[in-house]
Amino acid sequence: MTHVKPSQLVEALCLSLPYSPAMIWGAPGVGKSQIIHDGIGEIFAAVADARQQAVPPQETWCVWERRINDYDILDFAGLPVVVDGVQRRALPDIWPGVGSSEPVYGVLFLDEFPQGAREKQTAVQRLLDEGRIGDYVLPGHPKADPECKLGLVVVVLAGNRQSDRANSHGMGSQTGSRLVHFTLAPDVGDWLDWAADAAIDPLVTAFVKQMPEYLYKLDPTVKSDTPTGATPRTLAKLSEAVKLAPSPALETAVYSGIVGEECARSFLALCHAARGINIDEALTSPDTCPVPTDAGHQFAAASLLIRRANAENFANVVTFVERAGWTSPEIGVFAVEAIKRRVPLVAETATYRDFALRWADIRS
Repeated sequence: MTHVKPSQLVEALCLSLPYSPAMIWGAPGVGKSQIIHDGIGEIFAAVADARQQAVPPQETWCVWERRINDYDILDFAGLPVVVDGVQRRALPDIWPGVGSSEPVYGVLFLDEFPQGAREKQTAVQRLLDEGRIGDYVLPGHPKADPECKLGLVVVVLAGNRQSDRANSHGMGSQTGSRLVHFTLAPDVGDWLDWAADAAIDPLVTAFVKQMPEYLYKLDPTVKSDTPTGATPRTLAKLSEAVKLAPSPALETAVYSGIVGEECARSFLALCHAARGINIDEALTSPDTCPVPTDAGHQFAAASLLIRRANAENFANVVTFVERAGWTSPEIGVFAVEAIKRRVPLVAETATYRDFALRWADIRS
């Protein structure tokens, strides 16, 4: 199956969801649910336009994130109850719109779907096919609610592949044939763009830039008492841990517990390199401050520049990273572009415009 990058997934869903539910396959921690939450506006606008429905106010959009294994199979159709002498079903809150007197709009996101038992997958299959389970009607389903009187909800499923060894039961062909399938693969460029907007600590972004193999390094075939490793999800947790500044005595234990021992050792080498750099000298005397001599220390310096740069010292940053002695101009370009994302004012300066022209081939 062809892989899609995170930056491509929302567009792919916009093209498929107006006509079919979708299934996102991917290894643990690659960011499947985060992309759905971040992209709901674009996704829902595309679906509403294709269905010739007015786009409702943004504050009404919702992502209902559910895991079918959190519910008993009897919950899906609701438990029988008698109301005024008539037997009905008390619908569970697993489904969008239950208990609401107003139309509802958004995405029903069924995460970890392949981990669900087959009988639960089959029950969801009826919802995809007919737009109904018991007394419940899926808002906007072409068969059950074609005029969207109940609102408009599209269905996205997600989960791990059996090769990921994440307790996935796979998916039967009768369910799979009703979906458009995408396999999500992590991408370093996409992750660095996301990290810049998500306030990921510069030490972590510099680490991934220097060692891109650690964007995803989680081998499901290796048995371990602590089955963790480097993934986009755990790297975000690593960033939060770095910001809390654990004591040197605890750094190894904390970081290893998040991204695994191998990744933690490599990351700690970058941290130790950063501690030996006087970045104040680079910011105040960029023409004479010694340039770090190896790539590891240069990426460490880049992370410190990203942390400390502002509109006032930005020109000095550019002077320093363009000095002779850097192992690759890409390190300086990485630092300057990250600073631009953190300090948008620098993009308006002549210093940045000139820098961007000089290194246009690398920036592209």
